[in-house]
Amino acid sequence: MTEFTPVPDFALGPDIPEAGYAVKDLGGGAYFVTQGMINTMFVVTKNGVVLVDASPFLGDKLLAAIEEVTPKPVTHLIYSHAHADHIGAAHLVNRNGLKIIAHEITGDFIKESKDDRRPLPTETFKSRHKEIDIDGVRFVLDYTGDWHQAGNLFIHLPEQKLMGAMDSFTPKSAPFFRLYFSAHVPAYFDAMDQLLEYDFDTIVTGHMALPGTPEDVATNREFIHDLRTSASEALRTVDMKEASAAAKVPANNKQAEIKVWMDAVVARAAELMPSWDKRLAGTDIFLTDNLNATAWSVFID
Repeated sequence: MTEFTPVPDFALGPDIPEAGYAVKDLGGGAYFVTQGMINTMFVVTKNGVVLVDASPFLGDKLLAAIEEVTPKPVTHLIYSHAHADHIGAAHLVNRNGLKIIAHEITGDFIKESKDDRRPLPTETFKSRHKEIDIDGVRFVLDYTGDWHQAGNLFIHLPEQKLMGAMDSFTPKSAPFFRLYFSAHVPAYFDAMDQLLEYDFDTIVTGHMALPGTPEDVATNREFIHDLRTSASEALRTVDMKEASAAAKVPANNKQAEIKVWMDAVVARAAELMPSWDKRLAGTDIFLTDNLNATAWSVFID
């Protein structure tokens, strides 16, 4: 049986009560809600609630969390991107008059999916930057590149000093598998720099039970740069022919040859990585996947 390193206290987040969710007041009418694996945010305005995403992991609990804070209806839903683990319960909040806002690319993905759980946006935009005022609350929606999925947004509330960047990183933890690198790895590296150009105190990133801070963004950036440095050195020093010979790969099996070589590159890169166990949770779980994605990017990008 696989043994996992216990999650350090600093990465655990709050205990989730029997109701199945926890709500945290972020100030300025903004709230963070999580069930432990997934999280999102909503903002109470003078006329209603602006919700970012609607995850099936939260399901009906999301509406219960909102009703715990305010009796006001959800008037606006902003899709951060098209992935169903974040918006696959949007049908539960899709009531008459609901405005659903997304980038045009996200709308196209949803249209192609033909998924009734993800209602089509009622309002899309194709530019890289859009500012909207909802009942006096300013939302800045930026599409800076395909750092996770085409159409993914940075959602900035300047007055609240709040940032939403779903699937950008996990505060206090290593990135999930290759999930956060799933679009274009160089764009992911750029996204960490871009995030730090915004003025915010709190960032909501979509997974696990904790919101983050600018310091958490900087920590993730440092971690992925260590990934790239280690992967680059491993690519420089691990020879494909030597790795294939050591694994006794048949000379005519080129697929096995490249698989064995990349496995050897990742193993060497893991040896070169500084220890992050005391700074990020999950490095024992996700390091190999993180290094694999990074090494392939260094090799081909």
